[in-house]
Amino acid sequence: MATNEFKQAALKRREREKLKRRNDIIDAAEKRFFKKDFDGVSMDDISHDLELSKPAIYRYFKNKESLFYAVVTRGMVILRDTLKEAVEKENTGMDKTSGYLEGLCFKYIRNYREYYKLLVVARESRFVDKFLRNEIEGAHEFGLLALELLNLLVDAITLGIKDGTARDDLDPLQTAIFLVVTAEASINLTPVYENLVTRKHIGREEYLRHSIDLMLQGIASNKLRKYS
Repeated sequence: MATNEFKQAALKRREREKLKRRNDIIDAAEKRFFKKDFDGVSMDDISHDLELSKPAIYRYFKNKESLFYAVVTRGMVILRDTLKEAVEKENTGMDKTSGYLEGLCFKYIRNYREYYKLLVVARESRFVDKFLRNEIEGAHEFGLLALELLNLLVDAITLGIKDGTARDDLDPLQTAIFLVVTAEASINLTPVYENLVTRKHIGREEYLRHSIDLMLQGIASNKLRKYS
């Protein structure tokens, strides 16, 4: 093997080794964060699990927040793919909007609840402040994914206005934000309302489907149409 080819092969091998080590660190952090969220995990915990020194971890991640967002971003990619699949298989704007909400409230939450719980924490104001100070590596990727998710719903609503399945007086961006915020409020009931729903023998899925139906009826051009 020529010298240059040998160097290239060695470089690729080192890159693969670095990528594997980085993924190993994220895997170990993910297990910890799933159990105890952000505040319950220390870099010492992760270092212990990996049998790797903290300085070695810091060569890959600037701080605990950056490692946390590497885990959260994994979940965001899954969420993006889940909602894209749900939207793309539908034809009308309202059906795409319905698919988006169903994908979020049922498919994603049911199968990836741990990632969703971390996402809720990741959007707290204390992290936004660190974003603005450029203290979190990966924040840009997280922001792009969040924007892509929102635009996916904005596009569905826009199509609904054009194809006549959604009201023509809607502002797509404001409506998309409203639907996401309302859907997540329905997912994350406060303990008082959670207890009330339970006492009334209303199942969580029944409650969520009712909530989605109300949201969709509010933006549909035909108020008699059912989407849930």
